[in-house]
Amino acid sequence: MNVFYQDSEIEFGNGEKLAMRDFFLANYSVLCSFASKYILEKVHCEDIVQDVFVSYWEKRRSFPNIYSLKSFFYTSVRNSCLDYLKHQKVKERYRERNSDKEETNESFLEEVIRNEAYSVIYQEINKLPPMGKKVLLLSLSGNSNEEIAGILGIAINTVKTHKARAYQVLRKKLTDFVLLSLLFNSKQNFFVHHNVNLLNNQSRCFQDLSAG
Repeated sequence: MNVFYQDSEIEFGNGEKLAMRDFFLANYSVLCSFASKYILEKVHCEDIVQDVFVSYWEKRRSFPNIYSLKSFFYTSVRNSCLDYLKHQKVKERYRERNSDKEETNESFLEEVIRNEAYSVIYQEINKLPPMGKKVLLLSLSGNSNEEIAGILGIAINTVKTHKARAYQVLRKKLTDFVLLSLLFNSKQNFFVHHNVNLLNNQSRCFQDLSAG
């Protein structure tokens, strides 16, 4: 991280403040992962994300809240990735790899929401008590309740309890992404409906994990 991020703050239109260092550390890896959906080379993804951060900092644009700031970063990273592909003369190969379809606003939005969701999911898993964290990670790796109980030496009902508690936390956190999705397109009614469905699908996934 560049030294000029140290002790610097982002001020939002709603009066809230956020340390630039904290925003960078929380979002750098997530945005690199998002960039990798377009560009395979990790080093180029990292360069693009770093350039977006530097560009933002040099221009010091103002945003009303954290959601609009994140939408700016996702859009900037996406656009920079497409520019890179164009300049490298591989855009056609990118299109072929994606079934010869142009990226739509809907597919871009889905990728943003999914990327943010997985980031928050793993952040929240890391906050769980040690045993709860182990249970969830083993479950996400495809292990059954019986297998998890055997690996950890605990009762199956204990496994189910840990999973149910984690599901409640994760489902609550995922609701924030509906707000984020509204910032990417003016057709709000369609996107609210679309992303509530996406959210419900994600929630059902964790409900199945907690019950299974």
